[in-house]
Amino acid sequence: MTNTQSNTYGYRRFTPEEYDFTVDEGLQAGDTFKDAELCTLDGQAVHLSDYLKDKPLVLETGSMTCPMYAQSVPPMMKLMEKYSELDHVLMYVREAHPGELQPQHRTAAEKIDAAKKTKRRYGDARTILVDDVNGTAHQHYGTMPNSIFVIAPDGKILFRSIWNNADDMNAILGAVAKGQPVQPRELKAVPPFSFRAVRTLFMGGIVAIWDFVRGLHRLVANHKKVGNM
Repeated sequence: MTNTQSNTYGYRRFTPEEYDFTVDEGLQAGDTFKDAELCTLDGQAVHLSDYLKDKPLVLETGSMTCPMYAQSVPPMMKLMEKYSELDHVLMYVREAHPGELQPQHRTAAEKIDAAKKTKRRYGDARTILVDDVNGTAHQHYGTMPNSIFVIAPDGKILFRSIWNNADDMNAILGAVAKGQPVQPRELKAVPPFSFRAVRTLFMGGIVAIWDFVRGLHRLVANHKKVGNM
């Protein structure tokens, strides 16, 4: 696993320009998944393919300072319990809203530590796999802060959305569990304005809150461009 950051993937301050929802990058439904080396919370190197055995894999991206991820944790825990015949993994990626309390990760050790804190603070019971600090795996999957994929054991991507919406995922996972096809579509973005979601900005600190508020109007405009907010 890469030990130190060596490119511009890990931005120090958030701006809405980091995420262009109108540019559809990364793997799509129907594509074959891209394998990557990740790291467990105890520092063991693993591959994503290790989690594609005999069950479809539900793969979500998230970080401690991502409001959309934070508000999705409780309903996704219910879906994990409901659809135990599927595997459920969180890929820990770059901080969505870094600040002075939780800065962007400079080393693998810092990123693993942030993932451990996230698991404790949000009660995420899924297997958490940590991407390297250069976002090698995340960049294959589109670099959005809270996207979701459902991948078949043979590696085919059955479903993908650039943002997670747990309400919609209930029907999608139900169909996958029954072996039924699902239609590719982007899920409706849920505005991250719940108490739990906004509280995540405090994890980053005053800088994270300021950057979010300063760029909020542009962030909302970016969502509206794709008609999902």
